[in-house]
Order: sequence, then C-alpha cells, then structure tokens
Amino acid sequence: MSLITVTNNNLEELKNKEVVVVEFWAPWCGYCKRLAPVLKTVAKDIDIMQVNIDDFEELSESYRVETIPTLLVLRNGIASEPLIAPQAKSLITDWLKDNQIL
Repeated sequence: MSLITVTNNNLEELKNKEVVVVEFWAPWCGYCKRLAPVLKTVAKDIDIMQVNIDDFEELSESYRVETIPTLLVLRNGIASEPLIAPQAKSLITDWLKDNQIL
C-alpha cells in the first residue's frame, strides 16, 4: 500500500472508488510536512490518496476542507467525518478503525 498523489490522470479513480482514504494538504503547510512520516507509516497498511489543495481547489471546496491537513474517508464519493490536523499516529489509526478501514 502507499501514498498516492492525486493528479488529473487519477482524479476519476478518487471520485469513483468505493472506499478511499484522502488527505488534503499543501506543500507550504508546515504541519502537513511534520505529519508526512506518520502517514507514510500508516500507508504501509492502506492506500492514502493525497490531494494538494492548491491544485484541486474545487475538490477541496466540495468537501468543505477549510483546515489542512484534513483526512476523509470517501465511500462512493460521500465523506466521513473529517479528521483535522491529527496530533498523533494513534488518533489516525483510531479514526481509521472507527471508519472500518483498519
């Protein structure tokens, strides 16, 4: 499993997948950079699609992402409750378990 950068080439995959974990982030976001190693560890067990909010503003707005990093589970395009700026790996894994991903 891995971290997958969302591009115009795979955007439809994100929209059409039955279940997908998505991280909304930006390269200028300091907290996103600090969270990256944690997400790499989590991504050993699952795929996480990463959406750069600067490249996909409309997508970010459609899911009402106002703070980054924000994690969502999309089920047939419908978003779960977001996990906003998690402070620890345990918060991410608990959230994934609550969303029946792990």
